[in-house]
Amino acid sequence: MQYRMLAAIVLILCVAACTSVKDEPLPLSRENIEKYAAAVGKSSRKLEPDAGSVIERVDVLYRSPLENHLGYSFDRTLRHYFVNRAGITADPESRVFADLITPGAQAVLMNADEALRAGLISTRTRDLLSVLSKFRCDHALLLSGGEWERMAGFLTLVADCSKLEGGACSAGTLMEMALQQGITPLEEPLDESSTGSREPAIDVREALYRKFNLARWDGTGLFIGSDAEEIDASSLLDDPDRRFTVNERVVYFADQYSKMVREEQGLAPGGGRGLQQGKSVAAGNRS
Repeated sequence: MQYRMLAAIVLILCVAACTSVKDEPLPLSRENIEKYAAAVGKSSRKLEPDAGSVIERVDVLYRSPLENHLGYSFDRTLRHYFVNRAGITADPESRVFADLITPGAQAVLMNADEALRAGLISTRTRDLLSVLSKFRCDHALLLSGGEWERMAGFLTLVADCSKLEGGACSAGTLMEMALQQGITPLEEPLDESSTGSREPAIDVREALYRKFNLARWDGTGLFIGSDAEEIDASSLLDDPDRRFTVNERVVYFADQYSKMVREEQGLAPGGGRGLQQGKSVAAGNRS
């Protein structure tokens, strides 16, 4: 009798070990992606059209195949996907995974609180998605791809310009400061207009647009004019007399998300090796 009980306990432990879910994201090897795609396809064929809520369908189509068939955490895999989308979508092999999981990931992004209540995601993931939802998809890719660290240099320049001009920065002053600080090379002499005002050569303006990739930030609301209207970053410097400030609310959320990205990359196997790392924008540079 004692041996039977011992055998039963061993069997239970073996079954539990075989069905346990690793608290890790799915490694994106070709073999794993193919297995996951096959499991998702099998689940989709069994699912009735319009059956259940959005999150219930995500559970059946995406979470169950990943955790029950491959043994990896859906929560961690989802966070890994959002944090590393830039790199995942740029790689031809892992892009297949991105195409596969994107519908489910977007459904969770739009219904994060419900997904948390249903146990699909953790509070950590819900908090990440809550900040991420403040940005458009393409802007979120910039934040996770290292572009926010690149923008930090430009925001520091704007902060210095704003201090000099008493709260708002003019495009002309900012371009002259960029020349004085050596941020852009002085390729041409400054132009003298008929009114005697000094305006940096157009090459300086274009150099700043290129150096900080400003056009990519159109639609973020990152810059505000004197009339409190949003200014597209791609035309921010077109008028040298235009005065503008930085939208600190957007900066706050971008800083928060970038911090979460770095923390998540640090949790990845190997300490985030091979992932882009960078420094956040220092709030003190803008105060």
